[in-house]
Amino acid sequence: MTATLTRIKMLISLKALPAKLNVFTLFLLLTLNSILSTPLHATSEVSVETISKTSNTLAESQSANQKKQQFTIGILSQTPRKSTKGTPWQFSFDRLNSHPKFQFKALFLNSQELTKALINDRLDFVICDAINYLRLEKKYGILRLLTRAEQYSDQFVSSEGLSVHTLSNNSNITRLQDLKDKSIGVIDDRSSISWLFLEKFLFNHGLIADTNITITAISDINQSIPLLQSNTFDAIISKSGLIDKYFPQGKIDNLRLINPRRGWQAPFLHSSVLIPEWPLAKAWYVDNQIASQVVSLLLNQHNSRSNNSNAYFLPQYYWDIALNYNALNELFFFSENYDDEADTEESTLSQKVQYWISFIIICFLVLILILYLRSSRDLNNKLTLSKESLEQEIKERQHAQEQALTHQAELAHVARLSTMGEMASGLAHELNQPLSAIHTYVQGCIRRINMGNTDLDAIVGALKLTAQQADRAGGIIRRLRSFVRKGESHKTYSEINQIVNEVTGFLETQLKNKQVSLKFDLEEDLPPVLADIIQIEQVLINLLKNGIESMSNIEKPVIMVSTRRLDPKLIELCVIDSGHGISEDKLKRIFNPFFTTKTSGMGMGLSISSSIIEAHDGKLYAENNPEQGARFCLTLPITEEPIIEEQAGKDNNE
Repeated sequence: MTATLTRIKMLISLKALPAKLNVFTLFLLLTLNSILSTPLHATSEVSVETISKTSNTLAESQSANQKKQQFTIGILSQTPRKSTKGTPWQFSFDRLNSHPKFQFKALFLNSQELTKALINDRLDFVICDAINYLRLEKKYGILRLLTRAEQYSDQFVSSEGLSVHTLSNNSNITRLQDLKDKSIGVIDDRSSISWLFLEKFLFNHGLIADTNITITAISDINQSIPLLQSNTFDAIISKSGLIDKYFPQGKIDNLRLINPRRGWQAPFLHSSVLIPEWPLAKAWYVDNQIASQVVSLLLNQHNSRSNNSNAYFLPQYYWDIALNYNALNELFFFSENYDDEADTEESTLSQKVQYWISFIIICFLVLILILYLRSSRDLNNKLTLSKESLEQEIKERQHAQEQALTHQAELAHVARLSTMGEMASGLAHELNQPLSAIHTYVQGCIRRINMGNTDLDAIVGALKLTAQQADRAGGIIRRLRSFVRKGESHKTYSEINQIVNEVTGFLETQLKNKQVSLKFDLEEDLPPVLADIIQIEQVLINLLKNGIESMSNIEKPVIMVSTRRLDPKLIELCVIDSGHGISEDKLKRIFNPFFTTKTSGMGMGLSISSSIIEAHDGKLYAENNPEQGARFCLTLPITEEPIIEEQAGKDNNE
């Protein structure tokens, strides 16, 4: 108070004011000073205390973070990401970062970046596909700890494969080799497919990307089936089980899996062999105790696994014990010469050289463009002049095609006549049986009448048997005339199994003479096919005759005829012999005109047969049987028989 009075007296001169005014002014100043002084001191004390507490809290938080040991995990990915949030890796990193002393950071790197980071010892752990792991293990000494597992329905699978799908009605693709010169879509929506595995898988079937097939990555799985249905792609390749898991059954009913296989490691069908899923590996310098704690954290995920059969829509990866890689090593033949992609960086051109090369290429393209513009006028004039010539040539080609079709029909007719000539002895034997029976029955009736035996029931019974044998002989002759008739192709709805039974009746004598056993594996209740019965019989007879002739030196020769429904739109008929098979060089040319392996053959049988099946929108192909001999198979499309025509026929009969 004394100090305050002193300050006020220094500010106000009491002598210059009246006494009452001085006292009043002094009182106001003292009151104001007491009001302002107390809050200011209180506020100052609270602020200092709050700031002190906040500083202590921040210091403790920074100290706790500094105590955690930092680790970096490199993840192979073609898609750059900044964090694991919203990815299938999120759950695993949440588990890892729950450790009180460890902090884990994820780096999403492509193959070159991942290798470079390993060379510079910037990665403590690595997650990549199994094939890249084998390469990195050999060169940089990383060691696998766990294998990734993905949820499929109610179980977890630690193996992966590739599945190749095409449309069910695509009869041009029945084997993996048929993908040659086709456009393929590869589903890689989560950057989890192993491209090295894909390249090796295609190479094993004679397919090389950007050489004899075209491959395009599909980043959105929802677009895969619409792109296939719109014929943008001929087939799609995905990680095995992905299509069945993601799409409902109704959307994939029109898909067909090529080269279906089943293995005990996975509950789904696949087109390739199965290899281990992605491993988690540690760098060479990471302590084993730290690695053991990482393994313990991730294996405890078993307690948190989801039982939701639709888990793909919220995808999370889980972990199991590391798998054996011996089979994978043998499959890919890793050697010292298998260099890393990052090593090629040393041999690349410098930026300056690349610049000059780009400049030269641009100049060259500009020059070509100028020459093209100058020559376009002359080209347009030439095109105008050649228009009439081209139209005339098109007409001539159409006429030539018509003549070729007529000639082919003539050849088919000649081939049928030739076939009947070769089978003449067998047909004579087949006709001899009913004729002999007719002769016997008639002679018996005459003998009874001459002897005075007028038992009408016995005579009528013999005459009925005579009529049956006559019908049998007439049926053989009608069937022969129908087979060798010459006329336009007439397609009707027919049962494929009935055609098989008719044809085997033709060759019954020849099969007995050659002592060939004929077996059947005919699927029942097959839908009818729209086909020219005579032409299909001609193809089947040709295949059976070839099979019989190929087993001339075989003990206990056997021919198997099988039919089955290949998919909802195709029926397959196969003739399988137990002969010596076909060499690879002949197998490639066996359907060429005038190519034959017989000493007296013309080389037109299989060529004509192939043309007949293609005219029916089917396919005829040959391959060696894995056990013994060769197999010739043809496919025919299934066409629903129209109800209107059937009803019209009934009305006409009435």
